[in-house]
Amino acid sequence: MISCATLPMSGETACGDRCGWWDTPDKFIVAVADGLGHGPEAALAAEIAMACIGSSLDEPLEAVFSRCDARLQATRGAALTVAVIQKSSGITTIAAVGNIRTLLMTSQKDCRFGAARGIVGGGYRRLNSEQFTILPGDVLALFSDGLDEFTDIRAAMLHTPDLAEDRAASMLQSLADRNDDAALLLYRH
Repeated sequence: MISCATLPMSGETACGDRCGWWDTPDKFIVAVADGLGHGPEAALAAEIAMACIGSSLDEPLEAVFSRCDARLQATRGAALTVAVIQKSSGITTIAAVGNIRTLLMTSQKDCRFGAARGIVGGGYRRLNSEQFTILPGDVLALFSDGLDEFTDIRAAMLHTPDLAEDRAASMLQSLADRNDDAALLLYRH
């Protein structure tokens, strides 16, 4: 189950953050892009990142990020996180660049994953992908810096543990910093 939402910063009509997900026969791919800044130009960068991922579903993450980096060079660029979840095994590979977050919530603990320094479209040093096995019931949260890095997403989910379609939207309304665009994607395996 997936729930995702974006919220523009106060005073803006265009949101520079985007969520995306793709369901292929053997894997789920989920992503969040945060276009630099705010407004239409940030939204364009995030849209291009999502389109680039959507056209690269069978490529390894390193190639996806490299392609996005090339496509975003004429834009402001974006922070980006992408997770590829193998349906049969639950083996998940994630990679991220920039000020963007990935959190795995298991029944016993929360695991936060890092991101490479840089900006997709402005260059980054080295993409570090991480791999883990996601189990049934585990929740993967991808979010932009419109939410504080240490936002207690687990506590927010305790009030409504199911992932109704509007779950991410209601969480953004209560947790997002309205001085920035925000995006939240929740995936329950």
